[in-house]
Amino acid sequence: MQVGESIVSPALGHRVTWREVGAEVLAFDLRMRGNAPAIPLHVHPRQRERITVVSGTVHSRSGSRDRELHPGETVVSPPGEPHAIVPTRGQDAEVIAELSPALAYGEFMERSFALDRAGHVNRRGRSNPLRMATLGMADAEFFMARVPISLQRALMTVFNRIGRALGYDRD
Repeated sequence: MQVGESIVSPALGHRVTWREVGAEVLAFDLRMRGNAPAIPLHVHPRQRERITVVSGTVHSRSGSRDRELHPGETVVSPPGEPHAIVPTRGQDAEVIAELSPALAYGEFMERSFALDRAGHVNRRGRSNPLRMATLGMADAEFFMARVPISLQRALMTVFNRIGRALGYDRD
């Protein structure tokens, strides 16, 4: 990951361009295709996520609050708060995302986008759970909302071992 470098996820319809890459902050431009699958409602137990809309309009859910964000508007999700964004009205959107601390989130994004480019993701942006477990979701602190994190960590540990034994981390 280098500042200015871009990665693409065709099935998700996302393009990421790195803005700041450090231990304390990971910042990137995220361009989302209007008809792309929604980013699932998720939570980062130790990370704060800040989203600022650059173009288009996005629907934001952060905690129990739903709102429509327009260019220049920002939403901040504190650690542990479920959140997600999706472009509205089928229109493309671009946001600036900042996660702090960065942890391993950038590496997780690079691996998941590479998985998509290799053809291992369906049209909804989902892949085989064993293959997904080898991506380092737990290290990136990307967890599904409404499912106990301890259960997800335990399942990811088991699925990661099985996935690696089956070679899902090599292709």
